[in-house]
Amino acid sequence: MRNWFYDKNIFKSTEFDVPIISVGNLAVGGSGKTPMVEHLIKHLQPDYNIVVLSRGYGRKTTGFKWVQPEDSFSETGDEPLQIKLKYPEINVAVCEKRVDGVIQILSEKPNTNLILLDDAFQHRAIKPSINLILSEYSNPYFKDWIMPIGRLRECRKEINRADALIYTKCPDSYQEYSVVNLPTFYSKILYTKPVVQGEVFGFSGLANNTLFQEYLSQNYNLIGFKGFRDHYSFKLTDIESLIKDAKGAQLICTEKDFIKIKNLAGSEEILFITIENEIEGNEDFMMWLKDKIKIES
Repeated sequence: MRNWFYDKNIFKSTEFDVPIISVGNLAVGGSGKTPMVEHLIKHLQPDYNIVVLSRGYGRKTTGFKWVQPEDSFSETGDEPLQIKLKYPEINVAVCEKRVDGVIQILSEKPNTNLILLDDAFQHRAIKPSINLILSEYSNPYFKDWIMPIGRLRECRKEINRADALIYTKCPDSYQEYSVVNLPTFYSKILYTKPVVQGEVFGFSGLANNTLFQEYLSQNYNLIGFKGFRDHYSFKLTDIESLIKDAKGAQLICTEKDFIKIKNLAGSEEILFITIENEIEGNEDFMMWLKDKIKIES
């Protein structure tokens, strides 16, 4: 019903002159939105003055805030802080009201000529120039159902609001889907691989911990693993418990998790693995995207 009100212009969406790319999905969590935003930064940064805007899920602050490298994840949310630490030269902001956030960005950073919205497909108060929709290859949107039966936030047909569809976390060998008339791309996960001698005990707080656990078991001598809920806020007692469970094995987690534990005692002994996206035919994807940005500018 809410989408119908927006479709009929009863609820108004705000447009801006600056190009805005929204990275979102139809399902809840786990589609790889933050690695995709980082991928866009990596490839668009040479040509644009980029600002990333997120609502800052899980933060204890409210309103508009520029993310600083010295911030804690409780002030900004884990993913915006991760982006800022990885790309310190990029301006990153959090604001639960995206329209207000864009207004303040353009007021304070007038040279901004591209804004990336993280997880904003359902935030229809703002009308982005380009909507990129992500869907997990192993659990594609067209086989999923609306919550609570499945993981979809809204109906499958809303995929038609997107400008392009990107299937994420594809296996090495995959077959292409052809179920929607949209530019469609496929991406894989790339992990860094710290050298570890001996046994490993892994942990993560992701929407889907299974893929990370499988990666560790395939590449390390994994003796144990503990999964936490997505965006879990680790406490000192958690670290102490993990150290005890590891029994001397090397503790290892994802970069997203390390952001939340790096100031806790014992974290200096924990390694982390970064997760990146690799889009098949990335040159074609970036050519399509840059042409689309020019059209919308």
